Amino acid sequence: MTDPKISVVTPSFNQARFIEENIRSVLAQSYPNCEHIIIDGGSSDGTLEILKKYPHLTWISEPDRGQSHALNKGFRMATGEIIGWLNADDTYCENVFHVVANHFAKPEIMVVCGDGFDIDEYGKRLRSRISRGISTKDFIKYWWWKYEYTQPAIFFRKKVFDEIGFLDEGLHYAMDHDFFIRLSLKCTFHHIPLPLANFRLYTTSKTGQVYQKALPGSIWELHRVSKRYWGNPTQAKYYGYFFSFLGGLLFSLSKNLFFVPGSKSRMVVKRLLTKVSS
Repeated sequence: MTDPKISVVTPSFNQARFIEENIRSVLAQSYPNCEHIIIDGGSSDGTLEILKKYPHLTWISEPDRGQSHALNKGFRMATGEIIGWLNADDTYCENVFHVVANHFAKPEIMVVCGDGFDIDEYGKRLRSRISRGISTKDFIKYWWWKYEYTQPAIFFRKKVFDEIGFLDEGLHYAMDHDFFIRLSLKCTFHHIPLPLANFRLYTTSKTGQVYQKALPGSIWELHRVSKRYWGNPTQAKYYGYFFSFLGGLLFSLSKNLFFVPGSKSRMVVKRLLTKVSS
């Protein structure tokens, strides 16, 4: 039986610091039927010199309209049956492609999600990430954080694009969340209880910058995405999500204000009280 072709799509912009580790993690899979597509946004930091060292790559470097646009270009270029989405600063764990391919041997399986690790800028493992709560309802009710997923540890069949479309290029942070909600409405996420990928956290990454803010823009975007799936005010489910959101908001604020020293909520309140008293 022929191994199904896996297409790995990597968006990149000025990621020379990490891109070679990313490329090598794909090469190290020793999987016979794989392509790695890198969509670069016109880097000027030495990324192109690294890409030129690897003749097996399919890559382009040109200005784009952001990460979602770059990914969509790569997804459309992909010729594989199975798609992997690996951002330039993330990596795959060793020898996981055969495991992924074996799960897709069942034609009814459209999506698989594995576990993974958070790693720092030097590649040191910080914590394990265990996938849980991968369902439409848990994705939509993001305020309860009952889910966890490692985005690069999710693989799906290319033909899902025919069913649900591509990434929303108007989203800067939550394009993956929106895509996975749409995907979960059509397909079951099958869990592979093994670490498949490493998700990198560092202060200058998009995610790292979000963590430093009390009310990051990603939260507003995540909420905007969530509300797309609440239904409309004439439906009972809309109010179920609305009151759940209010409950989650009050719970989070009270927990952080009264029980979590140094929380971002406390920081915001402290700043407001300082302004009022001055």
